[in-house]
Amino acid sequence: MLYCCSDSVDVEAMTSQQGDLHTNDDERVRDHLANERTYLAWIRTGVATMGLGVVIAKLKYVLGANYPARESTGVIHAAHIGIFFAVIGLATIGMAVFFYLRTQNEIRSRTYRPHKAFAIVLATLMVVLGIVILWYLVQPTT
Repeated sequence: MLYCCSDSVDVEAMTSQQGDLHTNDDERVRDHLANERTYLAWIRTGVATMGLGVVIAKLKYVLGANYPARESTGVIHAAHIGIFFAVIGLATIGMAVFFYLRTQNEIRSRTYRPHKAFAIVLATLMVVLGIVILWYLVQPTT
């Protein structure tokens, strides 16, 4: 086979460009898969939080009608704490969907920046609810 100068193709350049293309595709696929894993982790967190809320709210039915032996005189009751946990769990799932879709668009447009506010707010809410549970546990009974 004879090659003319005008028909010559830079095979190395083409191979390099194709390799870069595959590398970019691989990176984007990894980014999307990481986004899905993060989304599923937030969903699990929301479901677990709601489940904990149900357990806390229904605790008096599990332990029996006579527990505690005396009625609590405090302002906080297990049902209220359980409802707060369930609401935070639902909000976590809703925000997970929002952040998943937003991150997906940012990955596609190559404008992704990490967002810390949701994680900080959720952690703060969990700490507050933990404090409320401790307060509930130390309430005096009559």
